[in-house]
Amino acid sequence: MPFLGRDWRSPGDQWVRTTEGWEKLKIWRVKVFENLNQNVVARLIRLALLDMKCSRDDTYERRQPFILFNKGMTRERKELTSVSEALVRLDMTGAVKDIRRINYVGKLLELILEKKFPGLSGTAQKHVIKILEAIVQQALETEYNTGFARELLTTADQVLKTSQLSHIGSECLWTKHQDTVTRMKNKLEEFQVKQRKNDGKMKLVDLPDDCVRCILSRIVDHKDIMRAGMAQSSIHIFSQERLLWQQMCFFHFTNQQIITFLPQVLDDKDIDWKLIYKRCYKRFGKKDLYADCLALCSSCCGIYWQSLGHPCVHKENVTSTPLSPQDFLKLFSL
Repeated sequence: MPFLGRDWRSPGDQWVRTTEGWEKLKIWRVKVFENLNQNVVARLIRLALLDMKCSRDDTYERRQPFILFNKGMTRERKELTSVSEALVRLDMTGAVKDIRRINYVGKLLELILEKKFPGLSGTAQKHVIKILEAIVQQALETEYNTGFARELLTTADQVLKTSQLSHIGSECLWTKHQDTVTRMKNKLEEFQVKQRKNDGKMKLVDLPDDCVRCILSRIVDHKDIMRAGMAQSSIHIFSQERLLWQQMCFFHFTNQQIITFLPQVLDDKDIDWKLIYKRCYKRFGKKDLYADCLALCSSCCGIYWQSLGHPCVHKENVTSTPLSPQDFLKLFSL
C-alpha cells in the first residue's frame, strides 16, 4: 500500500498576514529585520550585553544582503528563487540610501517598470513600488537625483495606465499602485530646491579648472552638464569648451564608435567634438556607470553586492561574475 502523506521534497511555504496582505514567512522575517530602527537594535544589544560591558561598535553588524540562487529544480528540491525574494534579501530598499548603489537600483527599477511590471506577481509588484517610494523619499531628503526619481514616476504612471486591462493581480491592488504613484508625483511637484547656505565649505567652482573639467567629462548624462551650466556662469564656460566634449567622447564611447562619425580632416582643430558626441549618443546611447553592482559567485551560486561580500563556503580562490541590471533580470523567468 503506498504511503499517502506530505511530500518532503516540496513542503510548501508558510504565510503570514500583514497590513499589506499575505506574505511568505521567511521573507517577512527578513523585512522585519531590515526595517528595524538602528536605535532599537542598539538598545536591544545594550540590554543583552549589560553584564559583558561590550561597546556597540564591536558587537553590532548589519546583515550581509545576499541570496543563494537556485538555477533549476531537482528531485530533492522543487523550489526556485523568485524575484520578489531576491529584491527583499538583497535589501534593494536599503541600497537606495547608499550613493554607490542607487544608480544600479534605479536602472534595475527602470527595466522592471518598462518591460516586466505587468507580468509580475502581486507580491513582487508591492516590493517594486516600495523601492520606488524609497527612491523618491531619499531624493526629497537629500535633494539628489530628483530628476531621475521624476522620470521613474513618469514611467510607472504610463505603465499603470497602459496595462490596466492586461496585468496580473487584483484590480484593487492595481488601483492602490496608481494612488501611490500619484501621491509621490504630487510630493515631487511641491518640492523646491533650497539654495545652499554660505557655510564656508568648498564648492565645485572653487576647484581648479582641470579638476572641474575632469568631473564634468565623467558625468553619465550630458543634460546634467547643460543644467549645471544654466545654474552657474563659470560652468557654462566649461560646457562650451571643445576640449570637454572631446574628453567626453573618448570616455563614453569606444574608438570604433567615434571613427564612425569622425570626419576625414587633416587638422584636428576643425573637428566639432560636440557634434560627434551628439551623433554617438543618438546612435549608441549613454554609457551606464555603477560604483557598485551585483555579482554571482561561481562557488556557491550566491548573488551579492561586490562592496559588501557574502559568506561563501569556499574561503580561497573564489571567482564571481559581475551582473548588470539586464543580466540580473535574465536569471529569473519573468
